[in-house]
Amino acid sequence: MSNKYYSTRVVEVGEQVSDFTNKAKMLVIFEDSMVFPELRSFAVLHSGNKLDGVVKPGDVIKIVDSEYKILKVGEDVNNNLKSLGHIVIKFDGGKGDLMSGSIHVEDKPIPKVQFGDEISISAGDESAFNGAGKTAVVIGAGTEDGQALVQFLKANGVKVIEEPDIVIKVK
Repeated sequence: MSNKYYSTRVVEVGEQVSDFTNKAKMLVIFEDSMVFPELRSFAVLHSGNKLDGVVKPGDVIKIVDSEYKILKVGEDVNNNLKSLGHIVIKFDGGKGDLMSGSIHVEDKPIPKVQFGDEISISAGDESAFNGAGKTAVVIGAGTEDGQALVQFLKANGVKVIEEPDIVIKVK
C-alpha cells in the first residue's frame, strides 16, 4: 500500500451503527469531541484526527482489515475531515447520489467496527494515471457520471473544461 496520509482510532461505536450500516450501507464517522449528542447513537467516534493529504478518487480507505477503493469524493470531504473528523462513507459502488460530505467506495461487505480499530486512508496507485499538464473537455459534466469523471480528472492533475449539458445540433 502506498503513502498513508490519514489514520485514526475508534473510541466508541454508537448503539445503532450496526442497524444503520445494514440498512443504509454507510458509516458515519466523527471525531469524538466534535459530534453532536443526537448523532452519537449511529456514529463511529474516533480520536487522533490528522489529515496529511487530500482525499481523492482512487485512494484506499482501510476499515479494520478491509480495504475499499474510493470512487467518489464530495466537495466538502477534505474540509470536514480536517475540521470535524467527519465523513459519511457510502458502500454503494459509486452508484448513489454524491453529497458534499460523503465518499463512495466499492460495494463490499462492511466490517463490524469496534473500540480500538483503525480507520486509515492511503494514496492510491499513482502510476495508474497522471494527467499533469493535460486539458480535457467533459461534455455532460452536469450528470452524475460526468461529475465523477471531472472529479477524477482534476484529482489527477488535468485542467478540466466543463460542459454541463450534452447538446447535439442538427442542421
